[in-house]
Amino acid sequence: MNQETLRPIIEAVVREVIRKMEKETGITGSQEEQKVQKGKLLLVFTGGTGNLDVVLAQLKTLSNKYCFDAIFTLAAEKAIGRKRVQQDIELENILNENLYDALSKTNTVIFPTLTQNTAAKAAIGIRDSVATEALACGLLLKKRVIAVTDSIPLKSMPATYARMVGEILKRVEQLGVDMCKAEELVDKVLYIKKDDNAVKTVSTCIECESEISVGPDKPIQANAFILEDKAPVTAEVIYKAISAGLKRIILPPKTIVTPMAQDTARDNKIIIEWAVK
Repeated sequence: MNQETLRPIIEAVVREVIRKMEKETGITGSQEEQKVQKGKLLLVFTGGTGNLDVVLAQLKTLSNKYCFDAIFTLAAEKAIGRKRVQQDIELENILNENLYDALSKTNTVIFPTLTQNTAAKAAIGIRDSVATEALACGLLLKKRVIAVTDSIPLKSMPATYARMVGEILKRVEQLGVDMCKAEELVDKVLYIKKDDNAVKTVSTCIECESEISVGPDKPIQANAFILEDKAPVTAEVIYKAISAGLKRIILPPKTIVTPMAQDTARDNKIIIEWAVK
């Protein structure tokens, strides 16, 4: 990066350090900060519209504890529009050139309408828009980055294409983005963990008949997909079960299932079970 590109990022880092020092010492930089009791969230709207009403209802609930700065991409301006969002929640519009200043004032960046295009670019490090820049800088500045994935309807895509898009989302998740569904946004922001009915643990031994082939990535006759490998289960495994027409996946004890895999299982009504020896 050249100096012109680095300058706004460095300034944002400096502001963040100053803000943390002020917080630790109890000294604030302005009277306005002393009056503000709510936390601040930075909303980055892209061109998705999936479950928009649910997203806005969740943000309205969060407005009891937070105030919002908001950035709209050009696609979001056309697909959603600022006025539509402001009908439900109060927010401060942030100009694209003030992104770094907005990042310095928050600990959490939310993408309420993440699109496949933004996710695909973010997955390979492209930073050619305000949305991808906000996501990248949020992660680089160690902010919490949350993305709502309802605008990327994997279950309505052909299996092969959905697998490809699922891998993109998995990569974004691996970079540190916290993925969730629209109805989970409040719980995600407030760190409230809910039981997932689509994922359950079995407390009895799962026995297979001797003639059934059992091994990594091999389906069994009882309408189940059984794995022996204890590697973390990703969305790709869920898609393999879907492609095989199976509705149950049986895992070794204590096998980790990624959040994206859990979401994919829930969306496609796939039951995940852990064998207990």
